[in-house]
Amino acid sequence: MKMRVLTLTLGFLLRTLALIAAGPDDLPAGIELRSFTGWDQSIFINATETPVQAVIVPAVGGRVAHFSLNGENILFENAATQGKTMSASEELWLGGYQCDVGPSMRHLPAHFELVQGSNQWNLKGNFAAHVSSPPERQLGIAIEKDFLLAPDTGDLGVVQRMRNISDREVSYCMWDRTLCKGAGFVFFPLNPKSRFKAGWSQRRQANGQDDYDGEHPNAPQARVLDGVLVVSATGDVAQLGADTMAGWIAYARDKLLFVKYFPCYRGRNYSDGGNTVEVYIDQRAVELSPLSPETTLAPGEVCTFPEKWLLIPLNREITTFEEARKLVRKIPAMPFRALLDESQRKAR
Repeated sequence: MKMRVLTLTLGFLLRTLALIAAGPDDLPAGIELRSFTGWDQSIFINATETPVQAVIVPAVGGRVAHFSLNGENILFENAATQGKTMSASEELWLGGYQCDVGPSMRHLPAHFELVQGSNQWNLKGNFAAHVSSPPERQLGIAIEKDFLLAPDTGDLGVVQRMRNISDREVSYCMWDRTLCKGAGFVFFPLNPKSRFKAGWSQRRQANGQDDYDGEHPNAPQARVLDGVLVVSATGDVAQLGADTMAGWIAYARDKLLFVKYFPCYRGRNYSDGGNTVEVYIDQRAVELSPLSPETTLAPGEVCTFPEKWLLIPLNREITTFEEARKLVRKIPAMPFRALLDESQRKAR
């Protein structure tokens, strides 16, 4: 067993060293390897027919630190932590996207290694990369992510996998945490058959317990316009949720519209207050968080949560709730319909 581990480790190191030594012509199409804001060996994926770029940083959790159209990064970057890597006891507020695990209301033990530790990585071919986290022994899982950038459209496919690396059953959900620059508008359709009386919910704490209030949410940043929740990413700290089945969340800022698609499954256990998606706002940024259903995994089992991201240019900056609501007509069809139809057939 030790020899097998040594062989696998040596093989990975040799592949990595070969890529480091390779010139730009030796890399797969669309790929560059260079430093990004102080993090060495970051993976730049560049579309060829549209000016879209994604940057994945293996050094701090295999996160997406940059996703841009015409050089405009929609993701939040924290200048105070650029180039820093984790210590054993310090959580870094790094910005960008990461796949965490939840539900957050369960207050899981700290797992810094999982979300900001150094990831193994390899290039999967043209415009594609794979990263994998260190094993998180206390939680009993590891997270793997595959990225594929469409060279023509610039759409980014993200496949998130949670693997049980323990010798016991584990049960968690995958929690996409995508931190964007603030001051824009978040919006998505509400579920007409919502479990929440208001159609959406607001996280509150009472008697030391967290809960999502779907009876009387009153965040001043949020408005419901013709069945769509529109949230201004400004003002005091607020955390909102909803059990939308639309399968997308969008964010408009400046002249850019960012859309994240994700599958929503009826009848599954959404254990973070019943939400399929959540939005967190503070003074500097806004976090868009699609959630997978909670899944119980036997030892060695894997579950998958795919997403698709796209950036759409806008003619002008969106400045009102009503203007943001009108952008719904610009959202292309949800790409996971066949996956959901198959899931519903199996459930019956």
